Amino acid sequence: MNILHITNSYGGTEVYTNLYKSIDDTDIVQTVFVPLNANNHDRVGNKPISFKNEESKILYSTKLKGYHKVFYGMKVGAIVSEIIKTVNLSTVDLIHASTLCFDGAIAYELNKKYRIPYIVAVRNTDVNAYYKKLIWRHGYFTSILKKASKIVFISPKYKEKFLSTQVPVKDINEVKGKMVVIPNGVSQVYLDNIDHTTHKIGDVIRIIFVAAFYKGKGLLETIQAADNLRQKGYNIEFNAIGRGLPNRPRDEEYIKQAELLAQGKDWVILQPFMKPDEIIKEMRKSDIFVMVSSPETFGLVYVEALSQKLPIIYARNQGFDGFFQDGFVGYPAQAGNVDDIQNTIERLIKNYEQISDNIQTIDLHKDFDWKSIGEKYKKIYNEILRLS
Repeated sequence: MNILHITNSYGGTEVYTNLYKSIDDTDIVQTVFVPLNANNHDRVGNKPISFKNEESKILYSTKLKGYHKVFYGMKVGAIVSEIIKTVNLSTVDLIHASTLCFDGAIAYELNKKYRIPYIVAVRNTDVNAYYKKLIWRHGYFTSILKKASKIVFISPKYKEKFLSTQVPVKDINEVKGKMVVIPNGVSQVYLDNIDHTTHKIGDVIRIIFVAAFYKGKGLLETIQAADNLRQKGYNIEFNAIGRGLPNRPRDEEYIKQAELLAQGKDWVILQPFMKPDEIIKEMRKSDIFVMVSSPETFGLVYVEALSQKLPIIYARNQGFDGFFQDGFVGYPAQAGNVDDIQNTIERLIKNYEQISDNIQTIDLHKDFDWKSIGEKYKKIYNEILRLS
């Protein structure tokens, strides 16, 4: 089997490195074609992979220039031409496009020329950049969806929202049948260090938050919600980790607001970014994980918290919402709404024992281990090739 990956974001995140490693096998040739945007040319050679199959390789392209940012059709055409020149397409069985509107457009154009089947993933950049800025291209994006063999989403809510807002009514049935949900995998260190202790809540209720300190993650609202609960008599301690999180925007003004809000509250601790082994230690000292974040495409940190058997509070109608029934591992709350976050924390406290017991029954390896995710993709590849 010969797979051509088109991945413009390769090198900026561990997701694709982990995905291609999980698919890696001696009988699979993977050609990872990376069309870097002009401002990302320094990623050439970043995150190399030692493939089991010696024919597998990563090809970086610095073809794109600054002006391609505003000329979408030219941008797609430039990369299509370069792939035709540099990749032996006669050997390619399937194309896996990592985004819909750019990588998927390249796959679509190659499919028209060479009839190579393809799958696409719908990402945050598709919905919040391409669909918003290129309204006149919506029909073209729908054509990419209709021609794809499979359309991958990383969460149920993201799939539902996209289907209801971006797919024309007349095409819903055709497109819906191709949609699958495959989440990203969690870092292996969390799966290797799953806490099997059943948590019991005590007089002191320790809440932990792990995310970059910037607007949208809900840090300020969670501190305010916890403060309100303390005024009602709950003895809450709040531990926030994430100041200076690498590869994340640093919002100095927001950090200052958080520090001012925490001033005089000895029960609030604002801590810098920590490595996974340190976060695991902090989680094991905690009772509840809270991050009510919007927008949130998925949020692997919720899975990391579940690996340490922490009941969680997540954002309603955002990425993680829908993976579990409300009340099974925790509850959703409305992002930005202090009262709702407060009420949801209180509700979780009252149902803590049952939720804690529920979490003990979850097998995180099934859905969030890169090994099992790789097997799901390989199954999809084989199904498509059998039908093509």
